[in-house]
Amino acid sequence: MTSRKHIAPDTLETFTTGNRRTTRFRALIEALADQDWAQVTALAEQISYKVAALREQRIWFAIAYDRRGRDPTVIVNLKPRRELIVGAPHVPFERGTGEQAMILLRDVGARAAIVSGAHRCASQSFTTCDGQTAVCGTLEAYRESDPGHNDKTLFHAAHVVLAERCPNALVVSLHGMQDDTEGVRTSMIVSNGINANDDDKLTAASRLRTLLRRALKPVGTVVSCNMSADANYNFRPLCGHTNVQGRHVNGAADACHGSVTQGTGRFIHVEQDRDVRDPYADDWQNIDQYPFNNALISGLSKVAPRVP
Repeated sequence: MTSRKHIAPDTLETFTTGNRRTTRFRALIEALADQDWAQVTALAEQISYKVAALREQRIWFAIAYDRRGRDPTVIVNLKPRRELIVGAPHVPFERGTGEQAMILLRDVGARAAIVSGAHRCASQSFTTCDGQTAVCGTLEAYRESDPGHNDKTLFHAAHVVLAERCPNALVVSLHGMQDDTEGVRTSMIVSNGINANDDDKLTAASRLRTLLRRALKPVGTVVSCNMSADANYNFRPLCGHTNVQGRHVNGAADACHGSVTQGTGRFIHVEQDRDVRDPYADDWQNIDQYPFNNALISGLSKVAPRVP
C-alpha cells in the first residue's frame, strides 16, 4: 500500500467517471466478493485494474487496484471474522490511514478495506455535495476527487456494493486531524455521523468510544460528537456529518445533501491526530507496541458482529 502511486494535487481538470466504467467497476467488486476469479480477471482488464492475491498470517486477501493511481484499491478478506468494512478516503493526504486500514483489516478480521487512489485535492473541479474545507489551500467546496464527500466516485461505489451486500457490517471511516491545542489533548474523535446525541450508547460508535476511553488515558483523549458528557471538551470540530459513506449507511435518501438526524448506527467516523497515525506510517511492523492501535483493535473486535 505504501508503494502505490497516487495522482498529485491539482493535476486533473475533473474527476468525473463515465457510466460504463462505473458499471464495470461495480461488477468487479461484486465478483471479488463472490470470489469469482474468472470474472474478476476479465472485468479488471476492461477497466485497467490489476488483481493480486496476498497470504498473510494464514489468511488470503484478494486485492484490486488501479494501475494509474486514480481510483481506489479494494481488498477483500477471503475468511473474515467480523462484520466490518474499513475505509480510508484521504490517502495519501492523511498520513498513516492507508496502513491503518490494512492493519485493521488483518487484525480485526474485517470483510474488506477500501483505500483511495488520487490525492483528495487532485481535481480542480468541485463536487456539489454539502460542506466546505480549507485542506486544499483556501476555504472552498470539496473537490470532486475527495471520495469522503463525493458520492459519484468509484470509492463510494465500492462502499455501496459492500455495505449493501453485508447489511450487518459496520463501516469505519479513518481520518486525520490537526493536533488539539485547546487544553486537554484530545487525540481521537469517534462519532456515528448522525447529527444527534446518543447518550444511551445505542450505536456502535458510542460503544466504541466508551471502550476506548477505558483503555486510553487521560479522560478526554477520546471523545464523541454524540455524547453530551463530552461537550465540555472543546476539541470536537469533526463529526462526519457530511461524510457521504456515513450518510449512505445511515439510511439517507440523498448521501450528497442534508445531514442525518436518525440513522442505522452502522457508521463509525474516526478522526485521529498525528500521535495516533504516525506509528502506522513509520513503524507499522511493530504496531502492536502502540496503545492506540491495540485499543482500537480490541474495541472494534467487541463492537463488530461476528461473521456467521
